[in-house]
Amino acid sequence: MKTRKILLAAFISAGFAGAAQSAMLLGDAGHGEQLYNAKCAGCHVSQFGGDGSGVFTRKDHHITTIEGLTGKVNNCNAMTHAGLSDDDINDVIKYLDEAFYKFEE
Repeated sequence: MKTRKILLAAFISAGFAGAAQSAMLLGDAGHGEQLYNAKCAGCHVSQFGGDGSGVFTRKDHHITTIEGLTGKVNNCNAMTHAGLSDDDINDVIKYLDEAFYKFEE
């Protein structure tokens, strides 16, 4: 019984920690959407078709945390030489979280 309570507390704490991290994301989602459309969408469209959002909505996507999303955006920025600043990256992450991932929920 005691073990179950400890495990339950750990799961609840992890859930609240993720929600708190997401709620505290820095960035401007509106500006992030503009940046995404200008610097990212073309590649996503060429790889996934449509409007490119399939990369976020497919069943086998691997991004399940804010940290994972941050790493992916940083990686894409480096690979494509998009030239996004740290503030720009925060904006894109905020937009993607609000539009697709909704980690805080």
